[in-house]
Parts: sequence; C-alpha cells; structure tokens
Amino acid sequence: MRKTSTIAVIIAVLTALYGCVTDNKEYYLVDPFEFKTVCLVDNKNVPSTFFIALHQAIVDKGLEVKIVKKADNDVSMCPATVVYEAEFSDNEATGYLRDAKLILIQPNKPSTIVRMEDIGEPVPLLDKMADTAPAIRDMVNRLLPRGTPW
Repeated sequence: MRKTSTIAVIIAVLTALYGCVTDNKEYYLVDPFEFKTVCLVDNKNVPSTFFIALHQAIVDKGLEVKIVKKADNDVSMCPATVVYEAEFSDNEATGYLRDAKLILIQPNKPSTIVRMEDIGEPVPLLDKMADTAPAIRDMVNRLLPRGTPW
C-alpha cells in the first residue's frame, strides 16, 4: 500500500512538473503587425543620431527596415512606412531635441501619428545617441505596440 501511494505521489509530481516546463504556444501574445517590413523615409533635415536610434528601435521590434528617400504607395515594397520629423535647438553647443513626431502610413488605413512626450529636461544632440534613444523608443513603442515592449 505504501509503495502504491509513493508511486502515485511521484507520478503526480512529475505530471505537475511536466506541465510547468512544457512550452505552451497559447501563452505567447500574437504580434498585431500585419507586416514584417517597414520602410523608413530618411529625413536629411534631422540629425543622424535621431535616425540611427529610430532605425534601431524599429529593428528591435523584430521588423525589417528598408531605408527609402520618399514614401511609396507600392504595397509590395512598403506595406508600412514610417516618416519622422524632429525639432531641435539651433545652438550647436547646447543642441537638444525639443519635439519629434512619427507617422505610420499603411495603404487603405488612416495614418497613425505619435508625438514625443514631455521628457522633462532637454535631451542633448551632441552625437550621443544614447541620450535621445529613450524618447525615441517610447515613441516607437506607442507607434508599433506589441505585447512585450522590448
């Protein structure tokens, strides 16, 4: 009797552990993206540090990025296009990001516009991508939301 109960306990423990370590596909959130590629329009009026941080934030979402010169209506080439604008101070010695806007353009859908939220103190743009990256990542996360931010 004792041997039977010991075997039953072992089987119950192994069954419980098996359920904990099994990879259940229903657990993972499905990406809401209807596309795998995003075209990024290169805005030469914005410092390159902004472009680099924006590009990396989109890549970190698991999307492929194609750099284009202008927005294209060819869905096979660009199922989604991101256009960006940024305003920064004119003083090079104390240059900082004042405002930014990202626009997601998809065929047959209304455009999505995300503006930079107030980040408190000015963000320097003295070629320090790490200084602007948090504000840019926040905008990308709001523009392209998914279950797990990064």
